[in-house]
Amino acid sequence: MKSKISMTSTSLSYQARLNSIDALRGLAALTVVFYHARPMFWVGLGEIWKQYGLSIDINSWLGYATAPLYFGGLAVNLFFIISGYCIHRRGAQQLISDCKTSLNLKQYAIRRIWRIYPTYIAALLITALVDTYVRTHYPAEVDSRQSNSLFTFIMSLLALPGLAAPYFGSNTVFWTLALEIHFYIVYPILFYISRKYGVVKTLALTFTISLIYISGDFLLNLSDLLPYRGSGNPIFLPFLFTWTFGFYLAEVEAGRAALPKRYWLIATLGVIIVLIASLFELSSLVAFSSTLPLGGLLYWSIKPQGNKFWSCKLGSLFTKLGLFSYSLYAIHRPVLLFIKISVAPLGERFLTLIPTLSASSLAVLVAWFFFLLVEKRTLKPIG
Repeated sequence: MKSKISMTSTSLSYQARLNSIDALRGLAALTVVFYHARPMFWVGLGEIWKQYGLSIDINSWLGYATAPLYFGGLAVNLFFIISGYCIHRRGAQQLISDCKTSLNLKQYAIRRIWRIYPTYIAALLITALVDTYVRTHYPAEVDSRQSNSLFTFIMSLLALPGLAAPYFGSNTVFWTLALEIHFYIVYPILFYISRKYGVVKTLALTFTISLIYISGDFLLNLSDLLPYRGSGNPIFLPFLFTWTFGFYLAEVEAGRAALPKRYWLIATLGVIIVLIASLFELSSLVAFSSTLPLGGLLYWSIKPQGNKFWSCKLGSLFTKLGLFSYSLYAIHRPVLLFIKISVAPLGERFLTLIPTLSASSLAVLVAWFFFLLVEKRTLKPIG
């Protein structure tokens, strides 16, 4: 007789919450905040080079030090890998003890809805408030493609922004939250395939699906068929392999699979492809290839040496950020926008990074209070 996985069970022998995973969440969230704040408040590397060149001015060298943030958007892919790992971790452990285990779909759905939607809805409402204020007082700052209609709001709740309607308001991160819901819907299918055919075949299947879509998009310009596509891709297929890689790492941790020997060579190859693809502005290939090194980072982090590393003082700071990383990710854009129009309503940007750092710090502080008011309540499982 098949047993069903309880999504609220705490009787498993493994550690229910890893500090290293929270640290990675915190690192990813902070990277995204800086990635978005930097072009909003700072003049950019080109202007800094014109102004300072190779002078010893601290503003120039601080600016040059931010160059790696060119790849800051890949933190989203790290979030997807972490998500796949966390969603499947309990299921992978349960499959070790009972290979015929099935998902309790009702409990799974209730838990996922409760975990993502209260924070998501609150972030949509905050975005609407900020956008209304900006539209009223600083209409020149409003993107003409931006929509804050009730229909767009509802389409966002249905995880259809970019497909059936524009993205809601100025909060450009909503495309990833919609994809997260898509992955939650697909997860039971991946679970079934993995249980029946093994996780390696499951990973190979998603690798093929993602690569075919990316290739088709490159050759046939499939994205041009999406009239509402915004800053991100509203279709989850190119990121399916990335999310499933986290799923795969959960199976590796459970002992149902193993990473290839000398995986660091594969991860290095991924880095090389990322660098080459970025030169040709092949963003989908960059994101796809980043799965290999980012997956390696997650795997190293859940190993004893990784856990030890993330237990240091700096790691503990990221761990604390990771506790409310969802809140930080969901509302930092409207917070940054409000700060921007408050300190620079005419769109001016600064030579120094101090406004960027200050705005990012304020976004973290606001997100913490948002977490206490909204997200914290969703951490307690229901159903």
